[in-house]
Amino acid sequence: MKQKLIYCILLSLALSYFSYAQEKDVYAIFKQANEYYNQGEYEKAINSYQQIEDQKVISADLYFNLGNSFYKSNNIAESIFYYERALLLNPQDKEIRDNLGYAQNMRIDAIETIPISFFQSLGNKIIFFFSIKQLSILALLSVLFSLCAYFIFRESIDSSRKRTSFTLSILFLVTGLTSFGLSRIALSEEQKDRPAILFGKEVLLRTEPNQGSEVFITLHEGTKVDILDIFEDFSKIKLANGQTGWIEKDDLKEIK
Repeated sequence: MKQKLIYCILLSLALSYFSYAQEKDVYAIFKQANEYYNQGEYEKAINSYQQIEDQKVISADLYFNLGNSFYKSNNIAESIFYYERALLLNPQDKEIRDNLGYAQNMRIDAIETIPISFFQSLGNKIIFFFSIKQLSILALLSVLFSLCAYFIFRESIDSSRKRTSFTLSILFLVTGLTSFGLSRIALSEEQKDRPAILFGKEVLLRTEPNQGSEVFITLHEGTKVDILDIFEDFSKIKLANGQTGWIEKDDLKEIK
């Protein structure tokens, strides 16, 4: 038993050391990449940032810096792609949104977005300010506060305190149920949503998933689309204006 315990301790120490060494290495590469960027050596900065990305590091700062580097290198599709990735992780960051807007202004395609209803707009705004995790925590805390308020209502003798605690219990319960509902809706939307960025210089949108089908629109790099389906070497996509069609899979890259 003691021998096994010693092995477990040694293994834990080794893993901790490995993790620390890896984090230290990533930090050194990130710092060097930032120096390359500040010196205007954007290709070197991109290579260094992508070394970190290759280690499966997920970071809004990393994606944001990659977006900036590609933007400075006049690679619009890549810059939009990484700004969108950064925005998924940090949707409230104004600087990311602003830089994404600058990059989007460089696109050739200008596709109008379908207007959404008031309730869709309200839901999007709520989800914008609160992540799925935050909504779930708010739902849990609200239910707990509701139970506490109800307990006070049950145990109180004073009529004024009973009215106040009962009202608070109902309000917290409604808040909890609403938060839970919004978190489920957001999770459902996130799971079925498959946004992507077009990378081809000229992307042919076809009526069917084959080379011989009719081409009705020519799209360009940097345009954001949603993937609806995949068939062999083709992806069915949806544009912001609601129009759908088929393009070759190699002409796009999924953001998530």
